[in-house]
Amino acid sequence: MAVRPENAQTSRVLGVEPRGSFVELNRTRLRVWEWGEPGDPPVIFAHGAYDHGRMWDDFAPRIAALGYRCVAIDFRGHGDSGRLSSGAMWSASALDLACLARELRNGNSVGIIGHSFGAGQSMYAAGVWPELFRWVVNLDGMGNPDTGDGFEAWDLVEAATNAVDSAERFLARGERSYPSLADMADRRGAINVRLPREWVEHLVEHGARPAENGDGFVWKFDPMFRVGFPGGEWSPAHARAEHAMVTQPILVITGAEHDTWSELTNDDVEERIGPMADVRHAVVPGAGHYVHIEQPAVVAELVARFLAEVDPR
Repeated sequence: MAVRPENAQTSRVLGVEPRGSFVELNRTRLRVWEWGEPGDPPVIFAHGAYDHGRMWDDFAPRIAALGYRCVAIDFRGHGDSGRLSSGAMWSASALDLACLARELRNGNSVGIIGHSFGAGQSMYAAGVWPELFRWVVNLDGMGNPDTGDGFEAWDLVEAATNAVDSAERFLARGERSYPSLADMADRRGAINVRLPREWVEHLVEHGARPAENGDGFVWKFDPMFRVGFPGGEWSPAHARAEHAMVTQPILVITGAEHDTWSELTNDDVEERIGPMADVRHAVVPGAGHYVHIEQPAVVAELVARFLAEVDPR
């Protein structure tokens, strides 16, 4: 299904500040950001790798307007949340989502919306804990291209050795610093070339902190996140097995435009969603990987239609 993009000039919701707080769970401290009324049905928002919960500043208020309590997290190792104790972050992060869902659900299951890495986490959590999650919205989080490698291509000793070597390199080198936030924005903008500059600056503003030695700025995300990611915990075959576990209604939304970190063709996506029991797929023109940032009104309308079908109020 293809939909018409909105005018790019209407892509930001300004002046909608989230409520910020922290929650202690699963032996860590997570930063959470909220929009909507506390008594409304909860929806968890899960950001992508190296991002943080403030990436939802435009999109979450649109879903809150539908009558939902929108709760965005900074994943462990990201933003203001606790650091990583090891490189085994995939399962730990999914467990964080499950623990948060238990905190929020008040006897009912919750909805979950994820982008990229966060969408993969959402699918995994929904498959493992179906009693906690009512429905899933997956924003361009169908994984990397299939190279033909499966579980048999992963060597445990080699993977463990590489993980230890990577950890030692990061710990010895320390965090890379930048002279200014503008330099960080230039770096981020060169990678995510489709993101508007105002959004690049917004993500940098909330995703950076002063360096401990006072020399410039560093990213908030924990360098240990790279250790073991995706490593032996992920392969296309593994992803397909996880997707087949999800029995709840799923909406997959992808952008039609080529973009960094958006490497699957439409045929690839259709093949990936094949094992899913109850899935819909929408393609949004005029958007790449950050489909909900480039075309927020279009994506919000798609989500609204999906919720009217699977979660009538």
